[in-house]
Amino acid sequence: MKTSAPRISPRISRIAPAALLALASSASYAQIASTSVTLYGFIDSSVRYQQTKAGNSLSVVDGAELGWAGSRWGLIGSEDLGGGMKAIFNLENGFSLDNGQLNQGGRLFGRTAYVGLSNSYGELTLGRQYNALYYAGSWLSDPTYVSSWSPSVNHQLNYAWDNAVVYTGRYSDFIGRLSYAAGEQAGTQHGSMQAASLMYNGHPFGAAIAYGGINGSGQTTFTAGGYYEIGPVTAQLVHYHTRNEPYTGTRSLITNGIGVIYIPVPAWELTAAYWRTTADGAVDNKFLAVARYSLSKRTKLYVEADTDRNPQSGRLSGGQAGMQYSF
Repeated sequence: MKTSAPRISPRISRIAPAALLALASSASYAQIASTSVTLYGFIDSSVRYQQTKAGNSLSVVDGAELGWAGSRWGLIGSEDLGGGMKAIFNLENGFSLDNGQLNQGGRLFGRTAYVGLSNSYGELTLGRQYNALYYAGSWLSDPTYVSSWSPSVNHQLNYAWDNAVVYTGRYSDFIGRLSYAAGEQAGTQHGSMQAASLMYNGHPFGAAIAYGGINGSGQTTFTAGGYYEIGPVTAQLVHYHTRNEPYTGTRSLITNGIGVIYIPVPAWELTAAYWRTTADGAVDNKFLAVARYSLSKRTKLYVEADTDRNPQSGRLSGGQAGMQYSF
């Protein structure tokens, strides 16, 4: 969906109607060619069966709770300012399909809400947006990418930051990001956050490294990972380490993940993943297998099974069958 500025209205009566029409048409064409706004979205919902010590349950869940990704819709746009410079923006809303409520604390645009400038040197954006940790781990090297099945959410320092300034630089297959979020507390840096990442997104392999922290809380996160492609198979490996010093909860949280994605034919995608998380010595092991089938370019069906073992809750097993639609 593209938009353009209103057509030029006649202000000078001396301009002949034909000349005015030609002028208006050329102006509208130029603005259509240089300005765009796109509506997009993603919906993920499934029926899940869960086994626990307390009993079994059956429920409808949104992807934000358990699934490939949370349901959302958004607007993204740009305007060509000339000389290789563009104005850009992105507004993205997150919601739960099972009850229609807003996610991200009830924010209207809780996933992203930023505006910025871009040119050949990169992008500089201001507002609520994903931090550098999110892209380096979940997006590039985690076995199920940004899925809510993955423990990666525990290592992203809240993944989307308010009051953020982000610089993204790209050179060939390399992508570097710097993220800073002001704590907005007068007289102190407490609550401010910063993160940096470097990714190589090439073929047949890629790699990423990132580090971030929250001032005043003692919380820091380190992420490293990569992937390697062998024909229809992609192997993924990721390491997360989050520290809390001085102690404010779990002192040390470490997650190592490994997975394989196999695409035997374009319509089928098969994924197997394993994560081992250690929280101050307590070990949690999670296994997952999922098959996804494309009915079309926009519509996919999937089935998933997982089991989670830890000393506190014992063994938790579940499975779900769902559908995705993107626009």
